[in-house]
Amino acid sequence: MAQSNEHVLVNPTTQAIVAPFDGAPRLPTLAGTRLGIIDDSKRNADALLEELVDLLRTRYEISSVKWHRKPSASRAADPQAIKELAQECDAVIIAIGD
Repeated sequence: MAQSNEHVLVNPTTQAIVAPFDGAPRLPTLAGTRLGIIDDSKRNADALLEELVDLLRTRYEISSVKWHRKPSASRAADPQAIKELAQECDAVIIAIGD
């Protein structure tokens, strides 16, 4: 059996697959908005979100705020909590601390 001295070079790189994302439509106004908050449980995320909520309440008359705190930054938010936020809120903000 003859031995082949051919080598095959393989390019190990790939192109990123980026899913299309348009984001949610803008709200016409924040006045009276029911706001949802997701705290990712990282250090300072709660402080950042509390400041942001205070600012939004003062400037834009947010009508209500519903909070959800994830058990840890590395875990996904509870699907039931996401469903409730989607049903009960006009907009949702998530913050990452540190």
